[in-house]
Parts: sequence; structure tokens; C-alpha cells
Amino acid sequence: MFDDWVRGKQAWKRATLSKLDYFMPIPSGVHEEISAFVKTLRTNPMETIVLTPADYPLRRTTAFMKKVRQRLDRGVGFAVLDRLSIKKFDKSELKAIYWILSSLIARPVAQSFDGTLLYDVIDTGKKKGPKVRADLTSAELDFHTDYSYNRPPRYFGLQTLRTAKRGGRSGAVSLMTTHNEMRKRYPDLLKRLYQPFWINRYNEHAPGEPRASFHSIYAYDGNELWARFNPRNIYAGYDIAGQELDSEGREAIEALHSILAEPPMHINFDLAAGQTVYFRNGCCAHRRTAYEDYDDLDRRRHMIRIFLRDDGARTYNG
Repeated sequence: MFDDWVRGKQAWKRATLSKLDYFMPIPSGVHEEISAFVKTLRTNPMETIVLTPADYPLRRTTAFMKKVRQRLDRGVGFAVLDRLSIKKFDKSELKAIYWILSSLIARPVAQSFDGTLLYDVIDTGKKKGPKVRADLTSAELDFHTDYSYNRPPRYFGLQTLRTAKRGGRSGAVSLMTTHNEMRKRYPDLLKRLYQPFWINRYNEHAPGEPRASFHSIYAYDGNELWARFNPRNIYAGYDIAGQELDSEGREAIEALHSILAEPPMHINFDLAAGQTVYFRNGCCAHRRTAYEDYDDLDRRRHMIRIFLRDDGARTYNG
């Protein structure tokens, strides 16, 4: 257990956060290199998932994305890149640019058991449930980290291709700040968050493997503090495991969830088409408000998610 206060930029609150801490306009020199990359791609097509930055002249882009990773590692833990032109580039080209930019942060890895590397976040018309992940719906998503039930990625990105008719606002919160708040307000409950909970795996596992995993919310290896948190998945995990969540565990989850939702703890922002947000998973949690979409399929809210991690295998369980 990390028994101290988390300090520095990563432990931010709304009042201490400046837009300059996370908002990163793409420099003109980078736009020029990206345009040249797409021009080359138009005459020399390649499948997106085999594109490699080293095959193209991207010196300025590489330097810029190094700054993005530094913002994730040593800054506030998330960054909004502004922005790519949705008029100049079509969806497939935007996706290719996104793959290249993301690959300059870390190696793309699988984000589902079937090996998917780029994942469409779009409303399928389904309703949230134990077998339906919330990102396939238009429902509100509470603050959470991504893929808490298997091996979480160190970083992940969300590229905005189209926005909703109404709603779908994003939010970010520091899990380092909430650790400080739990230590100050509920020290005994914080200790429970370092003990494991059952977590629903949404059938993202090999046949015969357990349907729920068993992990703590906070973890500390003597060097780094991180978190994995999704209350909905925990409650479903206990149902699947046929176990009863202890009262202290439930109280600890609700205390953390309540702190995350307090307005002074987090910020909300709108992502425009062509913008991308990257998070250091486990340092920050994120959320999305419910949204109403267009009837026209081509105009519907559409985001592309990518998982990034330099260690372990590229497979889903790493």
C-alpha cells in the first residue's frame, strides 16, 4: 500500500488544472508531415495495422508525440490533440494517421480476446447489461478505467470521427487525487481498495477460463501507484462469481465513486470531430455523458479506441 500523499501535476483538481496542461494544438510542421504521409498512402496503399512510423519522414511528428507521452507520464495524465481536418481526410485516412500518431506513444496491443487492435466506439442500439459493454450503447458511462478485468493498457486513445446530435460530453479525473482524498477522509476504506474484488470479464477470455477476474482497485509496486476501477463491472463480477460483496468493500467502492463524481475533483470537456484524447490508464479515469444520435448512420457519433503498451505480449492478456 502506498502510505503517503501523491504530489505533483498528476494529483490535480479542477481548480489547479489549466487548459494548457492537457490541450495540445498540432503544430503546422506536423500537419505538413501528416499531409505528405497521406499523399504517399493514397498512391501506395497499406493496411492500417501494418503501418510503421519508421517507413515515413516524420521527424517533427515524432518529436511532437514524444511531448504527448511526456504529458501522460509526467504531467496531468491525459492530453487532447487539436486537431485533424475531417474535410481534408476521409475516415480511413484519419484512422491511418491515428495509428501512426499512437504508435509513436507506445506499441498498439489487442483490446479484445479476438485480437482487435482498433475498436469502434459507436451506439449499436443495445442496452447496458452484464453481457453488453456500455461503450456499445449511448448510455452514460460513469468514471472508470479501461479494461480493469484483464490486463489494462498503460495508455489508450480515443479519436473522434463524428460527434453526437446531443450529449456525449467527456470527463477526466485524477485517481491520484482521489487516493489522497480517500487517505484523508476514509483511511480504513482505502486499505480495502488494496484488497481484491471480483470483476466481470464480459466473456473476453478463452473457453473454460473464469468469467470473473480477481483484482484490487489500487496497487503499488514500490515504485508506481496505479488503479483499475469500474464499479458496474465489480458488482456484476460478484454476481457471476456467486459471491457476496462484503459491506466494507461496498462502502469503499461507493466512497471512491462519490469522490470521483464531486465537481471540484474532475473536469468536463467536449471533443470535436478531428480531435483525439489520450489517457494514462490507471492514473486518470474518464467518463461520458449519455447522448442522442442522428438517424443518418454516416453522421452518428463515432470514435476509434486504441490500446498502447510497450511491455508484455501484444495479445489481449499480454
